[in-house]
Amino acid sequence: MNKSPWYRAAGAVKYPNYVIKLPFAFLSSHLLIVYEEKHTYAAIFTNPYYYSALLINAGMAYALISIVFRITSLLDYYYPWGRSYKIRMPRQLVGGVLFPILPAIILATLYFAYYEINILNTVYFSRYLQQIVFMLIILNAYLFYHWYILNKQKSVPKALLEDYTHESTAQETFTQIACVFIEDKNCFAYDLQGEKIIWNDTLIKSINYLPRSQFYMIKRSFIVNRAVINKVNVVNSRKTTIMLKSPLNLEIDVSQRENADFKKWMLRSFN
Repeated sequence: MNKSPWYRAAGAVKYPNYVIKLPFAFLSSHLLIVYEEKHTYAAIFTNPYYYSALLINAGMAYALISIVFRITSLLDYYYPWGRSYKIRMPRQLVGGVLFPILPAIILATLYFAYYEINILNTVYFSRYLQQIVFMLIILNAYLFYHWYILNKQKSVPKALLEDYTHESTAQETFTQIACVFIEDKNCFAYDLQGEKIIWNDTLIKSINYLPRSQFYMIKRSFIVNRAVINKVNVVNSRKTTIMLKSPLNLEIDVSQRENADFKKWMLRSFN
């Protein structure tokens, strides 16, 4: 058989859209507006300028929230939480918390400029920016919690459960799977006998419930069972290929991003 091609993995996490974005935008904007106010809530809510400020700030907040959602979706695609928390966490902090600070400052500068105020002459950097960072952290924590809830009750492929009703028995059947892969945007698997079957889950979801000591996602389109790895060929420090046992006889490239961790995983597997 020829070397398998590279395919883009599908199955991004579905996050709530405006149902969460709008309430979070208005709530965070309200908190920022009243943060420095010394007046009572009755005086604030009867002031017409409060509502205009609320709408403008909510619009800016919605833009920032959308940026965080977009970055998180991209990270879910390239660095899914289920693959490695250690790899994902710093990227989430940089992309979901630190990066949005720049557009936040730009939007705030334009907002103050509209009222002919120099942002440097305000308390934006000394007080408001701290609150914005705190709210960004809360938003990222919510997105992680949302992912966690979605993956807490992990679905098991129907192909494995048709003849198995007990959970522990179903888990044992995973050892009969040689590899899971994407072909023409569809998910398939080979069993140990080389039979190709339809796989009713995405690879991102699958790697979350497949036994981590037994299976590794060597690239976004391929999960392999270590039991079928016949040979590991370290071409250089950045490139590694594996040969799968008969009857598969596949030669697969390990992605550069997974190269180092894959070799560590292989060493742990043999210990």
